[in-house]
Amino acid sequence: MRRRTALAWKNLVNDPRRLLMATAGVGFAAVLMFTQNGFRNALLDSPVALIEKMRCDLVAVSPARYMLPVNQRFPRDLLRRAMSDPAVESVEPLLIERLLARVRVAGLPARPIRVLSVPRSPGWLEIEGLTKSRSLLNASGTALIDRKTRTEYGFQFDQWEQPLPQTVELAGKQISLVGSVVVGTDFANEGTLLIRETAFADYFPIRGNGQPLEVVDVGMIRLNEDVARSPVQTAAVAERLTSLAPGRWKVLSPLELKHQETQFWREQTPVGKIFAIGTVMGFVVGVIICYQILFTSLQDAMPEFATLRAMGYPNRFFVGLVIRQSVFLSFFGFVPAVLVTQGLFWLLERYSGLPMLLTFERMGNVLGLTTAMCLTSGLLALRKLLRADPASLF
Repeated sequence: MRRRTALAWKNLVNDPRRLLMATAGVGFAAVLMFTQNGFRNALLDSPVALIEKMRCDLVAVSPARYMLPVNQRFPRDLLRRAMSDPAVESVEPLLIERLLARVRVAGLPARPIRVLSVPRSPGWLEIEGLTKSRSLLNASGTALIDRKTRTEYGFQFDQWEQPLPQTVELAGKQISLVGSVVVGTDFANEGTLLIRETAFADYFPIRGNGQPLEVVDVGMIRLNEDVARSPVQTAAVAERLTSLAPGRWKVLSPLELKHQETQFWREQTPVGKIFAIGTVMGFVVGVIICYQILFTSLQDAMPEFATLRAMGYPNRFFVGLVIRQSVFLSFFGFVPAVLVTQGLFWLLERYSGLPMLLTFERMGNVLGLTTAMCLTSGLLALRKLLRADPASLF
């Protein structure tokens, strides 16, 4: 059998300089789409990062709390009442303060910050560094600082990313940073402090109408092992606990709370739509770049294509040729784009603290967009060849 000439491949790699320029153009468009998708994914990943750190079977929040940064709470007494349910093994409140929490490093203006309570018993929050540092909070007036807090706050760290001695005030009162953890920022929180639950009464005395410890932002609930293994029984317990005080709290699974959070940021905020539009714009820019590349390539080879058409080669041959060439071009541009994106995401995560995650699924999505971009450009560039009379192409 005669071996067919790899015409699409040879047409693409014949001119190394042109191939390099084509790879750079496609790679630029892919990096643009990666970046827009990365920011959009960070918008959806970062708000649920705290939920993913909770080690519990059910969570309780106020019905008015449509997203975690909102200051809507429920009475602590409801958690005590939840312990009367035979399926409940233990409960733990999580206090979050944003409205009253302003931190100031000496020499810098005060800035709002998120403050979290550290659970009284370990194992409820899986935060990097918390297990090692939680004993440091036994002394009054101490806090742990999130290492991913924005640099604008002015916190100083040593080479081991532990806080250096510095004068810090929280809500107008002095506080000592005794250790660091990793929580992460999001579009609503640029930094995080962790303090003992009882310290909320010292730093935020007007919280909860003068009863700072009697209002809860998030209630973490663990169920008996047999119940927790059954999704049906878990859902029944959540419904039963919600009915203890309808309208005052709602109990749901961590997965449902994550879905509520991401749905809000995706559908109710303009930021998600802006990043989606940015991805579309990157696709359009890529189509224009690829069109110029493939059109020039086809134009230069037009006499040869005319000869093939005069010899009787059907249109499907040229369509297949351009499709293969477009697919090759998409892979040529995609591989360096992934490498550039990994470095770019690393820099963006260090600068912003947002989780810029590059998963295989997300790479696959951008690869699909890149391939579609090249195919669209190639088929647009092919129109002149398919419409023209062979004699007029010489």
